[in-house]
Amino acid sequence: MNIKIRKSQKEWLADTASTVKNNNTEPVPPSQRVYPQHLIGVAIDLLQNVDVSWDEIKNVEELRGQLGI
Repeated sequence: MNIKIRKSQKEWLADTASTVKNNNTEPVPPSQRVYPQHLIGVAIDLLQNVDVSWDEIKNVEELRGQLGI
């Protein structure tokens, strides 16, 4: 699946994944490293567990409003 995100979002994902990597004092095995795609997966988990009435959402702006962002 291809997703379109703003350049600033792509940079944030890369920077945040790098920050998480740098939080480790010991080497982390590849299977446990955090990459941008893992952050996107966690964001999906958050959306699946948020209290939003999905049947009422009509567009991204409404979703942002329900999430308070």
